[in-house]
Amino acid sequence: MRRWLKVVVGGYSSVTALAFGARDSADEQAAGIGGEPMQQRRTAEEPAQPRTYRPLRQIVVFLCITYGLTLAVALALPHAGIAPLIVIAFPVIAMALTVAFTVPRGQRRAVWAGVGFNPRRGRGLLIAVVGPAVIIAVSFGVAAAFGVVQFSGLPPGFGRGVLNVALTTIIFAVVFLGEEIGWRGYLLFRVAELMSGRRATLVTGAFHAIYHLPLLLLTTTYQSAGNRWIVVPMVMVTLTLAGVWYGWLRLWSGSIWPVSLAHSAFDNLMETVAGVAVTTSPAMMAYVTTETGVVTMIIIVLVAGYLLTRRAADFAKAEPKSPRPTNEPRPAARRAGPDDPR
Repeated sequence: MRRWLKVVVGGYSSVTALAFGARDSADEQAAGIGGEPMQQRRTAEEPAQPRTYRPLRQIVVFLCITYGLTLAVALALPHAGIAPLIVIAFPVIAMALTVAFTVPRGQRRAVWAGVGFNPRRGRGLLIAVVGPAVIIAVSFGVAAAFGVVQFSGLPPGFGRGVLNVALTTIIFAVVFLGEEIGWRGYLLFRVAELMSGRRATLVTGAFHAIYHLPLLLLTTTYQSAGNRWIVVPMVMVTLTLAGVWYGWLRLWSGSIWPVSLAHSAFDNLMETVAGVAVTTSPAMMAYVTTETGVVTMIIIVLVAGYLLTRRAADFAKAEPKSPRPTNEPRPAARRAGPDDPR
């Protein structure tokens, strides 16, 4: 087991180091050629997040809408396979309603702009796919080493299957914007107005994990394998700490697109590998690997620990730098009297 954990940390560190090293080298060249310091360019490209009016009230309203709608669907469609797809749209719907009814009119455009709709770094999209692929490969590799799953070699039509997975991942990268615009494009920055960026990613991850509870506990079509008393706690830990990965990716890349792509890649690759794996006990596979397994949870713990300690400065980008605004109207200019100086 220790050898596998070393492989995870070593592989992940190599990927991130390669990306960061290339980025730093490119930054130095750009600064020398263009004559403009790269730090100033980044500031212009990635404006600081706005400090909004009453962020705590926004957080409460957003969570009440999101959780309420998700609970309603779980109760109304407990056996419908479409239920997990329906709830994907609820975070962005909750954001739209929260911004419309709790954010002053003059701040709404800045809040929407802070989501990060513009792709800024191509390397972010690469890491968004490579990261989940490494995590899934190691998770199922450990499960195979312990005999929990087996792979019989490349199945017929492997090339077509790879193409289908790639296409599905791209399509669902757009679909998962429904979740990530709400969680990492909006809520993360409102939470960061109340605490540090690192804590905000953890808290946002915990909120995101709780959002899955109605599906885990009340439906039969979402992660249904295994005992709920075992599966649900591990999913809560995994999703909470995955929030560190998703939050860091949003802050480092400056865009919501890599986050949604990473979410899509993780779900689709995990489902694909689980579908071709051979196991005698689906419950045991759920306990060891997949999104609900202990090995996946340990890998996510290691990744989150690495990011929180070695990439700590990136999380400060979530914290607003401007003073807190008020919603009070400015006092009207006093009409000048005859004795007042002109």
